[in-house]
Amino acid sequence: MELLNTSSITNFPEHVILGYTEIRSGLSDEMLSEDEQKEWNGFTNQQRKNEYLSARHLFKEMLSVSGLNSDHEIFKHPLGKPYAQNENEKIFVSFSHSKKHVFCAISESVDIGLDTEWLDRKVDQRIVKRILGESEWEVFSDEDPILLWTIKEAAVKCLGTGLRTNLKELEIQKKSEIEFLVRINDEKTFQICSFQELNHQISIAY
Repeated sequence: MELLNTSSITNFPEHVILGYTEIRSGLSDEMLSEDEQKEWNGFTNQQRKNEYLSARHLFKEMLSVSGLNSDHEIFKHPLGKPYAQNENEKIFVSFSHSKKHVFCAISESVDIGLDTEWLDRKVDQRIVKRILGESEWEVFSDEDPILLWTIKEAAVKCLGTGLRTNLKELEIQKKSEIEFLVRINDEKTFQICSFQELNHQISIAY
């Protein structure tokens, strides 16, 4: 497990800790809660089981090295958005995984959504047409599809609605090379910090 040094990243949200680890096999499942055990045992794909367990171990290790209470357990809102709680203490948490790595962002003070993609992944340009609205197409049609995808996915994760949200309803506005805004139906706005590290595009919405 490693914590990412974000001190030099412009606009990285304060009080957010970002960690990562390789997806590992053979990890102990003893640290899972009863509900997590049920969810983990419900997976039939071994890769998915490894991703899940690696993410939970990463979360616990991040709590320990950050001086936070390691008794926090992960729960989920009705639509699936994770959060961590220990008695009356609540921590915002978001996970993302790529082919070989899992990432985790935690914060005691700001709601977050995290999405990552391996930079070597080939993304069909048709995906851009599927996620960009008409007003965005003129501005972002030449941008890296991975950048656009992670920005919108991070915003959706922060919103907590998952696949129920049409990505065309989220409008990206560019502030700088790594700073963006995402507006949802003119009702809610997220700030986005998006940057490249560890051969990944990493986007955090807050």
